[in-house]
Amino acid sequence: MRLGHEQELDAPLDAVWAHFMDLHRIGRCFPGARVTQVHGDDFVGEIRAKLGPLSLYFDGTGSMTERDEDAGHARLAATGQERHGLGRATIDITLKLHPLGDGNRTRARLATDLVFLGFPMDFGSGLVQRASDPLIERFLTCMSVQGRGSDETVDGSDDSGDGGLDLVRSATDLLGSLRRDRRERKRR
Repeated sequence: MRLGHEQELDAPLDAVWAHFMDLHRIGRCFPGARVTQVHGDDFVGEIRAKLGPLSLYFDGTGSMTERDEDAGHARLAATGQERHGLGRATIDITLKLHPLGDGNRTRARLATDLVFLGFPMDFGSGLVQRASDPLIERFLTCMSVQGRGSDETVDGSDDSGDGGLDLVRSATDLLGSLRRDRRERKRR
């Protein structure tokens, strides 16, 4: 499944680039993710996703496979295995950054190729795209915020919190959005 996201960020390109090159920060900024080890361009991490009362844990590895600072282009690839099941996921993310206006803002484009095998949900790509939009917006906003030290989490708490990527909440938010859209079309 291919997903695309684009967002204007309130930070200069060089700062956003530096944040994307910090693999620990990428893990802290993505909901439910945590990078546990970094060795050069390679990393080990985990993602916790909640599906109603169930929690799914994926352990994975990945690497920064391309980086061209002059072009504002980077690529990250990762694979993960469900800790207590047969699910597998692969992800390939391509980042493209462009400076905007006076250089204090940056346009970030993410193209994501995502494959789930044996995962307990089978959504169409349109639904996944809409459900992922607020998650990626939150992630990109976090990547543009200045002053996040390498030991801080997104919200300033420690990593021992009970948070995770709540798939039911994301889907519920999406369904509420779809219902509002449908009601608005009927009014017209």
